[in-house]
Amino acid sequence: MLSRARTVLLSLTAAAVAMTGVACSDNGSGDDPDRSSTAAASPTDAGSAGSTSASAEPSEPSEPSESEAPDGTELRIEGISVVAPQGAKPQELGEGLISADYADGSFVNAGSIPDYGGSLRELAQTAAETSRFPTPPTVLAPVEYVGQRWWHLAGPAGLGDRVESFGTSTGEYVVYVEFGIPQGTSRADAQERIESVMGSVELG
Repeated sequence: MLSRARTVLLSLTAAAVAMTGVACSDNGSGDDPDRSSTAAASPTDAGSAGSTSASAEPSEPSEPSESEAPDGTELRIEGISVVAPQGAKPQELGEGLISADYADGSFVNAGSIPDYGGSLRELAQTAAETSRFPTPPTVLAPVEYVGQRWWHLAGPAGLGDRVESFGTSTGEYVVYVEFGIPQGTSRADAQERIESVMGSVELG
């Protein structure tokens, strides 16, 4: 179920805390996952997003907050903010994690954890290995939103639901956005929401 699938972010947080201070060296670069080592297509049939997003540098963790943006609900925590579509019901899920839920069962999560080092490929693999998707997610080719490269994971969430998540490093924080997509949602509708939210990302 989607409510269980969102715990991928909580498990990623725990893994990152355990690994904080351990260098995952890749010459300090944010290398992208090799397309040859990633899946060719999403098993969730939600399609891979490939638009634009923005980068910046965050600071120390602070309390999550949310507010009404002109075209939706802003979800903001230290390191990242996104604007979820109108109709969202925000809720804090724990330190460094905030969510917006919808009546149709879908959700958008945004989170941040201290950056524990490593390339984009390594961060994606860690996220996949520590996730709690009912079925291990597939690491897809990275995508770009407003100039920032993001890892991309996708997998089934049970009962026909699916989850897609995107993450990146700002150099100080690992930030991520996760989408719960209910059964029966068309590929076009799911992609439209992903594009809308990821296009609103602000880092810092």
